Amino acid sequence: MTSSAGGGLRVLFMVTRDAHNPAAAGGDVQCWEFARYLAAAGHQVTYLTSAFPGGAREEWLDGIHVVRLGGILSLWWRTCLHYLRHCRGRYDVVVEEGFGGSRIPRFAPLYVREPIVTEWHQVHHDLFTAQYPRPMVPLLDLSERFTAHLHRHTLVRAGTEEWRDAFVRLGFRREKVFVVPVSVREEWLGPLPRGQRGPEIVWIGKFRRYKCPHHLLEALPRVLERVPEARLTLAGRHHDRGYEARLAALARRLGVQERVRFLFDLTEEEKRELLLRARVLALPSAVEGFGIVVLEAGACGVPVVASSGVPEGAVAHGYNGLRYPFGDCHALAEALVRALTDDALHQRLAANARAFAEGHAWGRVGARFEEAVRRAAARGERPELVTA
Repeated sequence: MTSSAGGGLRVLFMVTRDAHNPAAAGGDVQCWEFARYLAAAGHQVTYLTSAFPGGAREEWLDGIHVVRLGGILSLWWRTCLHYLRHCRGRYDVVVEEGFGGSRIPRFAPLYVREPIVTEWHQVHHDLFTAQYPRPMVPLLDLSERFTAHLHRHTLVRAGTEEWRDAFVRLGFRREKVFVVPVSVREEWLGPLPRGQRGPEIVWIGKFRRYKCPHHLLEALPRVLERVPEARLTLAGRHHDRGYEARLAALARRLGVQERVRFLFDLTEEEKRELLLRARVLALPSAVEGFGIVVLEAGACGVPVVASSGVPEGAVAHGYNGLRYPFGDCHALAEALVRALTDDALHQRLAANARAFAEGHAWGRVGARFEEAVRRAAARGERPELVTA
């Protein structure tokens, strides 16, 4: 087919949620940032995604033609029908989310004939184990492997080299997996406040069990023994009200409720203000694809205490944060105490965290993704030059 005038491509995204959906998570936001970069670079971008209350059926946002097709449970077949009726033969490349979380696979390789770039945020076994009843895990694992097998001939984006290796073990062909990390918007990289920050620990995310904010509550009594003035802020979006209630009950049972606060549905400005006051971000998740919040924290000069479920490509021990074995709440407490009390260590980690975020600025990362998409559209060639 013929590309649009001026060398721009016609790119079709098949994504579960757009960034304006109130339920959007990190993977949804990153797909939107890639699409936003392509649109800003002069490509014609269409975004097939799910509907949400109050969202227009069709609109233009950030230069992107957004088409919302219906609820998440029906999105897989609605996407297929919409593609066959309105999109087939009209695009140069399709970017499709493959699998994960509440995302139901669209199985695009069964009906899409354009080159496909697959967004696969992480391997999900650890998420399944932490989030769902044990009898469901083998079935979910099988579903992920089947979907990976179906996408094995597509180009697959990995966020880190670790995930690239893990994707190969999942069944993807190594030569088809390329590495482009996540990005942070340039507006996050503004001036930083001067002076010492208070001993505030911050967690940001959706309140889901596999994110494990309860580990922070369990570690907090040990932290308070060494740093009595420490505070913990759990900030995020509602997802599981029952789990949120259990977190509040756990704080009361541990006697730390006066040192813990819950914040919900922060705006981007409020989130940045929170991080600009924080001493350390904690990320105790069972698994993370990357964690955009790592870059947002780094942009605000905040190092990260991360579990082994977070890829080292996002948080390197002794560079932009401290790492500990997932689930070891004693080690988590020790790492938090170091970040709160060792000023020289904190200063070094904070400076490196900021530099790391600057290296992942939206323009830099977007250009790498654009090159991958151009190569896919031109010859179906794997984008070897963007695998750094």
